Amino acid sequence: MWWRWCWLCLKMIYKLFCCTISLVFFCFNVLWFFCNLAIPWCTLTLVAICVASKFVKLQRSPNEKRLLSLLNTPDDWPNYWPIANRGAGYDAPENSQAAVKKCLARGYRNVLLDAGITACGEIVIANRLTLERAGLTGNLSHHTLHELQQLSITEHHPMGSQYDRESVSTLKQLADFLEEQNMPPTLFLHLQDTSALMIDQLQKFMAANETFTQRTVVISRSPLAIYQLRKLRPEIICGLWHESYLSLSILKSSTLVTSIYGAILRNIIAPVIGISVVFLNKEEFNLHIGDLWRNVGVRPIVYMVNSPNEKRYFQKTMKTQYLTDSLRSEPHLLMKA
Repeated sequence: MWWRWCWLCLKMIYKLFCCTISLVFFCFNVLWFFCNLAIPWCTLTLVAICVASKFVKLQRSPNEKRLLSLLNTPDDWPNYWPIANRGAGYDAPENSQAAVKKCLARGYRNVLLDAGITACGEIVIANRLTLERAGLTGNLSHHTLHELQQLSITEHHPMGSQYDRESVSTLKQLADFLEEQNMPPTLFLHLQDTSALMIDQLQKFMAANETFTQRTVVISRSPLAIYQLRKLRPEIICGLWHESYLSLSILKSSTLVTSIYGAILRNIIAPVIGISVVFLNKEEFNLHIGDLWRNVGVRPIVYMVNSPNEKRYFQKTMKTQYLTDSLRSEPHLLMKA
């Protein structure tokens, strides 16, 4: 009986060995097919995309000196480094004229404000968070201008009691307000809506307001929206808001995929749409990434940087401007205190 048991064991081991060899050969054949067929086609596809991008490429900002003048120069240190997100929304009601006025009074010229479009087609300076604080639901596009201007954007802010009542401003009201200032700020206009209506209304407004256009950098998460806007108005300076890699599930799986995606974004998409600045997550930024963006003529800016130590790090080590929610935590102010 024992020899039958031994024979069955040997037979089982032999079958397992054969299956293993078959699996190895199958994997080898798949790899061979991929290397000899898929990779050349992928390479040809990338080459075709690169060649095609040369024909649809938009002109970058027509005047590089204009961009440099908008972003200030390091001679203005330390006011050069920060860009006040929503007018430094931790210090004053966000996206308000009062917040912009406070930034200018402190000597900070770079301000980012959110822009959306109402149900009646009016561009307003607000975001969804403003609506939620006021108890409204849905996007800005679900509400009319009349509804939004009934809101007090100072009332629901933690420091709102220190400011006069203020309602949501239209883009026209904001432009008129900035024109009245002794030292108009550099405005980064962050588009919360990238619909065709938004792009059409914005380009019409900027075409009719040359002074406003000269001092504004339009920021969007959508490369397509930027392309459409600059195709209509090439003189507009634009920037791309780049979401965190970790927010894209396909990029979590492999650093190789992340590297390829970053290379395509920098070397194909950025030159095609003609952006001048890019906003990057601080967790995914380093000196190497900064140099890669600068090599293609795009200035990197990181978000969100709020602690004094982080601000000092990006000023001294990274030499990179940053987006911040508060100007009270600037390192030079704390050193004076």
